[in-house]
Amino acid sequence: MKDTASPADIALWLVLALLWSTSYTAIKIGVERLDPVVLVAGRLVIGAIVLLAVLKLRRMALSGRLEDWMHYAGSGLLGSAIPFLLISFGEQTVDSALAAILMGIAPVTTVFMASFVFSDEYLTPRIVLGLVFGIAGVTLLVGPEALKDLGGDLTAQLSILAAALCYGVTTIYVRRFVKRPPLEMAAGSTVFAALAMSAMSVLSGSFDRVDTSTASLGVIVYLGLFSTALATLIYFQLVPRLGATRMSQVNFAVPVGGALIGATVLAETLAPHQFVALGIIMIAIFLVTKKPRPKA
Repeated sequence: MKDTASPADIALWLVLALLWSTSYTAIKIGVERLDPVVLVAGRLVIGAIVLLAVLKLRRMALSGRLEDWMHYAGSGLLGSAIPFLLISFGEQTVDSALAAILMGIAPVTTVFMASFVFSDEYLTPRIVLGLVFGIAGVTLLVGPEALKDLGGDLTAQLSILAAALCYGVTTIYVRRFVKRPPLEMAAGSTVFAALAMSAMSVLSGSFDRVDTSTASLGVIVYLGLFSTALATLIYFQLVPRLGATRMSQVNFAVPVGGALIGATVLAETLAPHQFVALGIIMIAIFLVTKKPRPKA
């Protein structure tokens, strides 16, 4: 892992936060008309097709080794299929604002696990303080009133927490074991996830309830092209370069992106407390991503 991030890495990190910040709203719109299984299968199939096409254009191919396909399977299921399905299921009843807060557990679990796995990623008082600032900032940004439903639909909320845990485990897994090129891993993991979810949608009969309206198809296409294909490619590019701890902070930046998108594109007004929250989150990201002192 590099001690400092290059301007290109920072730019890609911000793009990833932007792509994921819009996905919660898109999923919320999609599950109003689509079965979660169909929504996830559709976005993964589109993502897989795009990534395979890019792989072909770059004159690359998926590996034929069983070990590499096991990595495709592990990262595809834990990093895409399972969390996508859990989030889509949860957002049937959980507001996107509360979902953003619940996903804030991802950096906490990632940093905690990384401290046991990697010698260059360890817990310090500064990192712990940064995590506390991050969770507080996200809660303040979306509004404390978003917590009023906490514990209401426990199953749906636990599913989102489980998705956050999946992301944490995936980040650790990718940095520890995956050595293949980022484009190949992005394509391979998405292909495996798409095959798994397509089989699940057929076996469960979910395709019998497909809504072909423009809004539904538009959500699937958007999630497939941007929140899946492009985001997955960026993710595999950044994990080995930035490390698990730094990458995990993107989950704090996601609500920030959502708020800024609403203010700039949808002409929504940010309340004074939300500006304070943005500052708190920026401080949190700085505390966690600042170059650590080497161990004695």
